[in-house]
Amino acid sequence: MTDPLKLASEFPAADYASWRQLAESGLKGASFDKKLVTRMLDGFAMQPLYTNDDQDDATRLIHQILCAAVDAEDAASGWDIRQLHAHPDPKSVNAAILDDLENGATSVLLRLDAAARAGAGITSGDVGIDGIAIHCLADLDCALDDVYTNLATVALDAGAAAIPAAALLAARLEKDGQNSADADDDFASDAAPAFNIDPIGTLAATGSLPVSTDDAIKQAADIAADLIDRFPHATAITVNGAPFYNAGATDGQELACLLAGGVTYLRALTNTGMVIDQAAGAIAFNVAVGTDFFAGIAKLRALRLMWSRVLSASGVDDATITINAVSAEMALSKVDPWVNMLRTTVTSFAAGLGGADSVICLPYDHLIGLPDGFARRIARNTQLILQEESNVHRVIDPAGGSWFIENLTRELASNAWGRFQSLEARGGIIKALADGSLQKEISEIWQTRESRIATRRDPLTGVSEFPNITEAKVTCDTPDLATIRKEAKARQTGFKDVIGNSLDDLITAAKSGATIAQMYEALYGKAAGTTIDPLPTHRLSESFETLRDRADAHKASKGRFPQIFLANLGPVAKHTARAMFARNFFEAGGIEAITNNGFADASDAAKAFGESGARIAVICGSDPQYADMAADVAKALKQAGATRIYLAGHPGDARADYEAAGIDDFIFIGADVLAICETALSHLGVK
Repeated sequence: MTDPLKLASEFPAADYASWRQLAESGLKGASFDKKLVTRMLDGFAMQPLYTNDDQDDATRLIHQILCAAVDAEDAASGWDIRQLHAHPDPKSVNAAILDDLENGATSVLLRLDAAARAGAGITSGDVGIDGIAIHCLADLDCALDDVYTNLATVALDAGAAAIPAAALLAARLEKDGQNSADADDDFASDAAPAFNIDPIGTLAATGSLPVSTDDAIKQAADIAADLIDRFPHATAITVNGAPFYNAGATDGQELACLLAGGVTYLRALTNTGMVIDQAAGAIAFNVAVGTDFFAGIAKLRALRLMWSRVLSASGVDDATITINAVSAEMALSKVDPWVNMLRTTVTSFAAGLGGADSVICLPYDHLIGLPDGFARRIARNTQLILQEESNVHRVIDPAGGSWFIENLTRELASNAWGRFQSLEARGGIIKALADGSLQKEISEIWQTRESRIATRRDPLTGVSEFPNITEAKVTCDTPDLATIRKEAKARQTGFKDVIGNSLDDLITAAKSGATIAQMYEALYGKAAGTTIDPLPTHRLSESFETLRDRADAHKASKGRFPQIFLANLGPVAKHTARAMFARNFFEAGGIEAITNNGFADASDAAKAFGESGARIAVICGSDPQYADMAADVAKALKQAGATRIYLAGHPGDARADYEAAGIDDFIFIGADVLAICETALSHLGVK
């Protein structure tokens, strides 16, 4: 039967060759490869257009493999909307958790404070810093009061104290089971906590472990095996890629680290006697998703593809994988934080399309302080809208079949697999961290990222592009740490019994009032720990924010921002493009631009400059105006007291003439914004 509907039948057939010819003619002699081919940081190139001819047998199998690794029923119900909680007060956390769960969130992540994560006691100065003051079961009970832990997944972020924290959560879950309406065994079989024990991620992020790495991994595996026996639906081990990505790693580097960590834990779990299928199910992967939308989708697909290959080679029939995706902190900014709403929408959408099982959408003010109810509501509603309005979760592997996405997935998986093999050949991820080679590789990529950010090759909206230096600052809640610490001390029972180091012993001690610090001491005592150079935490906006902080401090002390005068030439129509460019350029560094409607001659520009009180100026106009006026305007500005003069635009062959007239530097597309603004601030005496 022939198709009666022939769309676009009146147009000639399209093919790649004809498209390429049209594209090259539109480039007017510019290089096709330089203008349209994208070089990824991982080293491979992505073409501007893909067709079915670009698919090979391996690429066509990707969608089929990924579909086989997904439970259709789980996919139809949507991913888990997980909310991060880090307020120091357990009572405030409880109120926030109940509000989140009543309004769309389906699970929670509890980040313990810095003291608990390091195994320190309640007298530590880090109590209540960078997390919840949870140090004993009473603290956890306070945070989880009225929370149905068999329905809502509770996940932990406890650093080096992951095992003591897991004992606290296990004790709480067992108490919930005993207090449930029917008090039978259904509670334990329904609960699906995420204990998130991860010595590799802790070592990478903090640079230390309380014992040797071999002992830490063996102990993690032993405890994980016991946890899975108690809670069959739990994930006990997590492989956290966020420390690597937030240090500057590429998607391929993060994937390689995830795979290397996963294989390390898989070996350790099977060494405890766990069957391979059960061991694989005990592991979850935490992936940081940046704002490159398509790369985010491809990264999660590539991880599922590669882990499926590992499990298949290990004899596992069920190649499912548990992935938690989180907005990458590296992609967020402190300045103009409202733009973070757009960034986290991109990260959450990419995570959902990529097949994440749970997604953490960080609040827009995450980097500034403790989010309020509005910030948390926006974070969870971002995901609710994606699910309920867009229905992106109702299709298994929705990106499958896109020639571009399939090729990007293949290239990324191939690149990451090669990096994974290299890590294994060098002795594994632990050895690569210990000898510093992995940190060095990631540092080199970060330097490349910094260069691209500085020259705005990778623009940051609200930071390096379209900055608003006069925007009101976002303020966050300032908790009363003295009261929180006093109440935390009051909840402790003064437990003094001897604690064993098995999971049963730890849970029994936790139920009797033992603190994380006491369990930590029982587990590790005076053992010789492990110390390496930790991975730094970077953000793409950090260098610009350093300049903005300097400018803000200057304004606080002097009453105004450091300023630059725009010497606009001629009518608005002739100078506005470069005047706007110059304003954005310098305000990205916190330097306020004094603008005007333009000047007919050099004397008018010099007079206005003198009246402005500014010390530096930038000449803005068109190329023909520069040829006629730039030299005279520069000389007049110098005579009026300008100590530094810029010209907006590339000087080309006229550089020497402009410099002879008194122009000190030039701003143009591709110039180093950071370096130029740093020089300008220093010239203005901004400390």
